Amino acid sequence: MQLDHDSQRAVDEAVALVNAEQEADAGGDMLATTATLAVFLDDRNISGSRAGTEAELRAMHRLRARLRAVFELAVASDRETVIEAINRLIADAGAVPYLIEHDDKPLHLHYTPPDAPLHHRLGAEMAIALAIVVRDGGLDRLRVCASPDCGSVFVDVSRNRSRRYCDTLCANRQHVAAYRQRLSGAGGAGGAGGAGGNGGR
Repeated sequence: MQLDHDSQRAVDEAVALVNAEQEADAGGDMLATTATLAVFLDDRNISGSRAGTEAELRAMHRLRARLRAVFELAVASDRETVIEAINRLIADAGAVPYLIEHDDKPLHLHYTPPDAPLHHRLGAEMAIALAIVVRDGGLDRLRVCASPDCGSVFVDVSRNRSRRYCDTLCANRQHVAAYRQRLSGAGGAGGAGGAGGNGGR
């Protein structure tokens, strides 16, 4: 499926926001402090006012948790609850779409005033983008990485809905693990293991 530029950007931001927590073990959580949150926003050229406070950071943590829940509910095929969760995010942000031009950007939609709280501005944009994905592509476009030790989320925009992993690193790691498991199983079959090894190709 194809998304318009603004929707794709909002989807990417939502995925990055949720997955920032997955990097926490490596010390990379971009929502760990107000300072790292500022870097996260700057790296993505996110406009509008910022409070830079602990309260704002906590609100962003809550937004992240609500977005993750949307992906996990989608994986569980809980259609009604996914729709309800997305609608609640939009409503809680007080979204009122309007056209605007700023910073040399072409005419585009904003959903909240530029001085609205950060979690409302981003929550509205991200939830509406996810709503578009679900409407146009279906619930199963919202995925959680199939790697058992990962947990990152992603949006599968592939033509045949075949993507299972968040990135090639996870995919390669699982393919190698599966290959080794096949080899181990073939080796345990005794004399037939030599011929059975061809099945690993």
